[in-house]
Amino acid sequence: MFELKDRDANGRICKWTINEHEVTTPTIMPVVNPNKMIISMEELKKFGAEIIITNAFIIKNSASKDECVEKGLHDFLKWDGPIYTDSGTFQMYSQGVKNLLPEDMIDFQNQIKSDIVTPVDLFTLPEDIKKQAIEKTDETSVRVFTAKQLTNRLVGTIQGGLFLDLRKRACKEIAAADPEVFAIGGIVPLMEQYRFKELFEIILTCKENLPAGKPVHAFGAGHPMIFAPLVALGCDLFDSAMYALAAQNDRYLTVNGTHQLGDLIEFPCNCPECVKAKPDKIKKLPKHEREQFLARHNLHVTFGEIRTIRQAIKENNLWELVQTRLRAHPNLLEAFNVIKKHKKYLMKQDIISKKSALFYLGKETEIRPEVLRAKEMIKGMSGPTFLKKPFGKVPNGLKGVYPFGQSVIPGFKDPRIKVDPKEIVRQTIEYQYGCKFNENFTVELSRQTGRIRRVWRAKTLLGTIRASDGFFIPSLEGAKYLNMKKVLIDEEEIAKHVKEGRSLFTRFIDRCDDIIPGEEVAIVYNKEIIAVGTALLNKKEISEFKRGVAIKIR
Repeated sequence: MFELKDRDANGRICKWTINEHEVTTPTIMPVVNPNKMIISMEELKKFGAEIIITNAFIIKNSASKDECVEKGLHDFLKWDGPIYTDSGTFQMYSQGVKNLLPEDMIDFQNQIKSDIVTPVDLFTLPEDIKKQAIEKTDETSVRVFTAKQLTNRLVGTIQGGLFLDLRKRACKEIAAADPEVFAIGGIVPLMEQYRFKELFEIILTCKENLPAGKPVHAFGAGHPMIFAPLVALGCDLFDSAMYALAAQNDRYLTVNGTHQLGDLIEFPCNCPECVKAKPDKIKKLPKHEREQFLARHNLHVTFGEIRTIRQAIKENNLWELVQTRLRAHPNLLEAFNVIKKHKKYLMKQDIISKKSALFYLGKETEIRPEVLRAKEMIKGMSGPTFLKKPFGKVPNGLKGVYPFGQSVIPGFKDPRIKVDPKEIVRQTIEYQYGCKFNENFTVELSRQTGRIRRVWRAKTLLGTIRASDGFFIPSLEGAKYLNMKKVLIDEEEIAKHVKEGRSLFTRFIDRCDDIIPGEEVAIVYNKEIIAVGTALLNKKEISEFKRGVAIKIR
């Protein structure tokens, strides 16, 4: 089961339940090679690993095969958490392996009791012509459906090469197999060649066409430099052999790229390994000890970046983190422009109001979904305006409303505008709910700050202005006067719980309007508004997540 807990941009913090284990995503799955264990299982747990990935093909062709079958994978590796197994597809690509039988590999993964089983897909290459890509993608779909007959713990691999129409078709075909996790394959060569624009296009095309309620794995993505952008585009899982492979070649990972150990005069890192050593000392160590040092550092950086990303999601400043990471390489910065092509999709994913102010960190800020959406929402609004980059002309009444009032723009001087409190309420409601508010009402101001606190109609409370973002939060009575998006339920018992203020879960929703996360919505039962609340999910997610809170009721 997969449950969304928090979100920002197209990134999300989710709880993934695998058997009796819980994994928090986004996360990294360290690749474990049983034939060469640089870091012990016990140490991996201390780094923060909750799930690992290992290669069933390597085990099947090793001297330890029988031992692994007899003991089971968990006892064999001495790991009591979930284990995801790869099937050997990458070996077919990188080593020219030809003797992989798809059914045999599924059977072997079942024998060793893998938690997540990967079928042998066909690796589409960037240089494949369309005919080749079609053949490989079609055969991969056949293999996924064949594997589904042999296991329910399946990875659904999405191939298609650089052909976005094939990726789109593959997403829909593989989704019909209802796998446990979706893996976007065939992207390693793009990362190796710094072809981030094509990588981002593939990720976003797949995300738009995959069900929302399952984790998405960027197969082969293991460098911390690209984690933040890929999470912001919608990836939940990464796998890293990079920590070990880089260490074997004296490479030192950072969120800004890779250094050769021989080039370092200082360690630009404060991890426990780096603070107690100098590069000159490490260079003189025997190869095995040097590898261990670098592998530990690489893991610290890798898991540290995952923690940084999760915190950014929690604080709603993931885009700001991404913008800093894009500057690690010009190709990353250029690739960010891809999001313009997918703005309609991303505007439905990103929350409408955030805990953190929007920071203008460069021209790419202008194409962020929350900026483009805000510009769309003020179109057609009338009245005096002030000019604020990157939004353009903003109605004066929205001066204190997110994101116009909660954004830090270099060179912008806050205009000293006096606006009638009633006009602020009217424009805020028009901005949020797309309707004119012509009712008779009075405004209650704070004695201390002079800001709007409550809105009344006679002695009936219609709503409040939320201090953090300037949004109008309607009362149950106030909701009747607004053009609020609606969430319909059809069970009397659920309606009773909602009236008591309990959160509304996805499985109890009959249908809903085209909701954006963070919007205030009306809960309707028997054609009557019975409660108001904040949407945590959008319409597609409400229909596709099997568990979790959809609407937080006030």
